[in-house]
Amino acid sequence: MESPNAELMSALASLFESGKYSDLTIVCGAKSYSVHRALICSRSEFFEGACRNPFRESETGVIDLTEDDPEAVEHMVSYLYHLDYLRNSISRRSSRRSSQLSSPLSRRFSTQQKPKKFNLAMVEDPLLATAYAANMSTPMTPPDDQTNQFDTGGTSKLPDSPMADQFMEDPFESVNIETSVDVEKPYLVTHAKVYAIAEKYGISGLKSLARKKFAHQLELHLDSAEFPEACQEAYETTIDTDRGLRDILIQTFRAHRDLTLRKDVELAVRDTPGLAFELFRMASGLPVTSL
Repeated sequence: MESPNAELMSALASLFESGKYSDLTIVCGAKSYSVHRALICSRSEFFEGACRNPFRESETGVIDLTEDDPEAVEHMVSYLYHLDYLRNSISRRSSRRSSQLSSPLSRRFSTQQKPKKFNLAMVEDPLLATAYAANMSTPMTPPDDQTNQFDTGGTSKLPDSPMADQFMEDPFESVNIETSVDVEKPYLVTHAKVYAIAEKYGISGLKSLARKKFAHQLELHLDSAEFPEACQEAYETTIDTDRGLRDILIQTFRAHRDLTLRKDVELAVRDTPGLAFELFRMASGLPVTSL
């Protein structure tokens, strides 16, 4: 017999797979996703505003995100129904749009990753919180104590970051962030894109999860050829005051000084003023601040 939590997650996945009762469509280029207003709008101020106010989206029931990265949109939608992304392909309900819509190429990642186990008691999500409260009395707020989100392991204790950490502890403490299938590929750029789109559309849980995945994979794939591009992605898709990914990268450079000797990293730093400025301040022994 399924537990109440597993039953709820299964029901959400089934709604998404079948498209049953959907009353909203998210479009991104050649792909579309049949979703549910109650679920989407309760977790994003952007989508709530688009559906509540007298905009074209509220009248047509279609929200066009074609200007966003198709891969990031796909992972965002996956998270809204599965509390995770980089799962098996979710293209089951995606349909080819008619020729009047623009059709940029979509980049898709498909893995055979096994579903992850979640401690739903720690998830601060309105829909899941309501369902959980009916079965348990465990408080929904995660503990106040902070843990090191980026433990480099095997190195001496790093200096305290001069920037205050703007993130509360991630509620997904019981999530096995990556399985062996993800170890083969870093997905650093993917996690940076997901982080950026989560910030853009105000989905805090997804933003926190993407940050954790980014840090974890960076620790495993520091020598990856994807690292320089991930640095650029993190600095070019977030505002200066958003320290989520930037602090992780600066702390990485602080712990691994030889990174600056890599030619590909040097080229990325040259092309990324924000990163170059912060590395200059770090090398000078000054507090790292935004431009």
